[in-house]
Amino acid sequence: MLGAIVPDLDQVVAAEQENLPTPISPILRLHMRPALLAGVAIVERSGPEMLRMLRGHMMGENRVRFSDAAENMIAHAGPLRSSPQIQLN
Repeated sequence: MLGAIVPDLDQVVAAEQENLPTPISPILRLHMRPALLAGVAIVERSGPEMLRMLRGHMMGENRVRFSDAAENMIAHAGPLRSSPQIQLN
């Protein structure tokens, strides 16, 4: 899903033969953390629209869990602030 926010991340991970974190091994290498933080910042600034778009990138049980968490965040979000729209490919 991070590849949907940070373009070409999947290619960078593949080129470096990195494994992304899993529930069994949730550690992300230091040199990969800026991409994760950038992705979090993009989602935070974009608001509910981004969460809804990301839901479309999920499948199966992950989609259900993500949808539940995203809808909970959207329901508890404060008033929408105006921010420039971020264009994704």
